[in-house]
Amino acid sequence: MISTTELSLANAITHGQEIGYRVSFHCENCGHDMFLLEHREEKIGNRNEDIIIERTFYLRCTQCGSEEANHNITIIPSWSGPRIDRDKLPKWECDK
Repeated sequence: MISTTELSLANAITHGQEIGYRVSFHCENCGHDMFLLEHREEKIGNRNEDIIIERTFYLRCTQCGSEEANHNITIIPSWSGPRIDRDKLPKWECDK
C-alpha cells in the first residue's frame, strides 16, 4: 500500500514541482556537522552514455577530531542532461 506521503510526493513531481532535500554529513561519533576536508578523490567517466561521478571525501570532525570517509556515486542517465558533451569524457573503467 502506498502511503499518503509517497502519493502526494508522486503527485507533486507529476505536476512539475521541484522537490529537493538538503544533504549533509554528521559525525558518526558526536553528531556535529562541521568538518575539515583532509583529502578528496574524484573519478568521472562515460559508461554507455551514462555519466558516472565517483567522489570520496576524507573528513575530520572539528568538534571531536574523529576521522571518517564519505563515498558518493552520482549517475547522470543517458536521457538526462542533453547539453552535456559525453564524448569529451573518458570511458568509465571499473576498478578491480
